Amino acid sequence: MFTTSQTRTERQFLSYEEYKTLPKDQQNHYKAEILEDMRDYHSNLLENLEASRNDFQMKMAFYDKQARNVVGIFPNEFRKEGGFYFELITREFKPADPNRTVYRIPYNPSFEEEYEMNEKGSYLVPLEELRIADPHAVAISGRSAILETQKKQTASKSVVSYKAPEPMEDAPYSEMTIRDFYAIHTGKPVSTKIWLNELIKSTK
Repeated sequence: MFTTSQTRTERQFLSYEEYKTLPKDQQNHYKAEILEDMRDYHSNLLENLEASRNDFQMKMAFYDKQARNVVGIFPNEFRKEGGFYFELITREFKPADPNRTVYRIPYNPSFEEEYEMNEKGSYLVPLEELRIADPHAVAISGRSAILETQKKQTASKSVVSYKAPEPMEDAPYSEMTIRDFYAIHTGKPVSTKIWLNELIKSTK
C-alpha cells in the first residue's frame, strides 16, 4: 500500500485487477489517498471557487441502459448550494482527461424530476450536460466566472467509459444486525456492510 506521504508524482497506480484483489478496507484507503491527491492538485481552483475540499470528488463515466455516456450524481451532491465539482477517472483511478478538466454540477433541487435514478441510488447525468470549471477564468473572476458563463462541455470521444455498475447490493431483512439497525435509524454509517454505509452517506 501507499503511504499518505507519497506525492502525486510518486503515485503508482494499481491495475484494476490488482485493486480488486485488495480487502475492502484497503480498497477504501487506496481510493481515499487518490482522492486527496486530486484535491491537492486542484487546490488553487477550489480556493478560487470558495469551495471546500469536500465539494470535490472523482467520478467514473459509464454507459447506461440506453447507451448514453453518463456519470452518477448522488442527492447530497445536487444539494450543495455552492455547486459540486469532480474530475473524471478511469477504473484504475487515473485521470481520464490529460487536461485534468474539472466539471461542475450546479445546485439543483429538481434533480429527481430531471434525471433517472439507477440501482445504486445515484442519478444519471449525461456527459453532454456537464459544465466546465475553467481554472483560468476562475483565477481572474473567482466564482462569478462559473455563475456568468455556465459553459457546457460537449462529451469528449476520448473520455473512457464503462458498462453500467452492477445492481445495488442488498440483504434480506432477517440478516439485519443490531449495528445495521442502529445505522439505519440514526443515519450514521456504522454498519459493517460497506454498501449500507455508502447508501446512508448518499442520502444526507
